[in-house]
Amino acid sequence: MGRTARCFVCGSKAVAYVPYLGDYLCREHFVEYFERRVLETLKTFRLVEPGDRVAVAVSGGKDSLTTLYLLKRFSGELGIEVIGVAVDEGIAGYREYKLKALADLAERLGVRIFIGRFEDYFGITLDEAVGVLKEKGFEYKPCSVCGVFRRYVMNKLARELGATKLATGHNLDDEVQVFIMNALKAHIEGVVREGIASATGGEGLVPRIKPLYFVTEKEVLTYTLLKGIQTPFVECPYIVYALRHPVRHWVNEVEDEAPGFKYRVLAVKELARKALPEPPGGVQKCVVCGEPSSKPVCKACLFRAYLDPEFAAKLGGLKLISRLRDEGV
Repeated sequence: MGRTARCFVCGSKAVAYVPYLGDYLCREHFVEYFERRVLETLKTFRLVEPGDRVAVAVSGGKDSLTTLYLLKRFSGELGIEVIGVAVDEGIAGYREYKLKALADLAERLGVRIFIGRFEDYFGITLDEAVGVLKEKGFEYKPCSVCGVFRRYVMNKLARELGATKLATGHNLDDEVQVFIMNALKAHIEGVVREGIASATGGEGLVPRIKPLYFVTEKEVLTYTLLKGIQTPFVECPYIVYALRHPVRHWVNEVEDEAPGFKYRVLAVKELARKALPEPPGGVQKCVVCGEPSSKPVCKACLFRAYLDPEFAAKLGGLKLISRLRDEGV
């Protein structure tokens, strides 16, 4: 942005270029634009209803902190109660800093935060799990295990707290990246499932919503800087193992060369979701832990058995785990 860039609304000095609008905005009008966009998303797609108890999945990163901040800000107008649920995976040198940022904002907002720890739920931290995965030749990547465990803990914790909705901080960039990864893996079920809100069906599953679905990562970052929402710029040490890492860089490179690329990909994703059939099967209870699962044994229990020989013995040993995995369980 050049020094002479001016807000197209009032002519004041601009602070950001907004691709969606195709023009620049000053501090005041950018904040107004961003907040109005998120609020209209919540209302237009009926992501929340009066009386909802919304649990915000907060990691301490900019996206989840912004989601917590805005839902609390809009809570009176929307008639909702807001709490926060966080997951401590056990990543030394990373998670403690993010949780501190979360605690600071929660105190500022007057929002209660509830924390679920991998060690309490699965008897192992992610750092310890990565050690086991490394010994086994990284047949599974750290992000695969972490993602399954995190979703398990967030849903269980939110449900036990009486939440009627579980809000996540996924922004437009996240959605584009996941869509591309699902397409690369021909994961049709993933394409259909990853929308702005999850289906409400399924005993034990708290419906998920994504208030930041239509705003970019750069816009979220700009908003946090303007509003003083602080988070330490530390990155998970295991991101280098994730497919998302190179996909993210590629998407950003294409966006730089062809502005609007991300919006076009999101549009393709929504058209694909409408055209594709709903995946077969419903939600049942895991025969091991009793939590919701699309298969007889949930992925969290399968991963736990893979990592813990004692737990695996309860399921009939690793041969059974291997057979269940091969059968798509």
